[in-house]
Amino acid sequence: MESKSTIKNEIHQIPAGLLLGDNRTEIFGDRETKKSFFVSNGQTFTFKELEPLKKAQIFKQLLNDDVALEDLKDLNHEEATEQFAFCIYGAADHIADFNELGQLNKADNFICSNNCNCLKWKSKSINIDGNALTVREIEIVNLMASDLPDKRIADELKIAKSTLNTHKQNLFEKAGVKSKSGLITKAINQKIIQ
Repeated sequence: MESKSTIKNEIHQIPAGLLLGDNRTEIFGDRETKKSFFVSNGQTFTFKELEPLKKAQIFKQLLNDDVALEDLKDLNHEEATEQFAFCIYGAADHIADFNELGQLNKADNFICSNNCNCLKWKSKSINIDGNALTVREIEIVNLMASDLPDKRIADELKIAKSTLNTHKQNLFEKAGVKSKSGLITKAINQKIIQ
């Protein structure tokens, strides 16, 4: 039998906007199509249906990120804004992307794919326990989760095994863990490994 605290924690993890009466807005993405959708007040909509003032806040954030702007320059305004929203806000999580007043919150801890250029965008920050991870550290965490031996990971990264050990130690410290399994568990819980 589940304890009340376990059930309460699960309820608190329901994506924002999913329940009727929850007027917050949660953007989420389809990894196959890289299309964005949003949910608010218990209903799901396409990104094109997002209120203009909310879209404008996302577009303003895009304009302030010269790296993202360069990556998305070949897309029209609407497509670039949707792609940016997918990469930055694509996780369906319990922290609303727009609050009840329509104000944009901080970016999600969301990795749309392991090889997306968005990992280098200024607007994007992937964190573990509040500590920002580098693109290289994200790559290492994902390789560690694939259960490859350290020698093979080092070979794939074209680094010495001692360099890999230094990276691992830094990751353990950032995550506040002492082992590979502790790091992987925390990375899954914090949506670094999808």
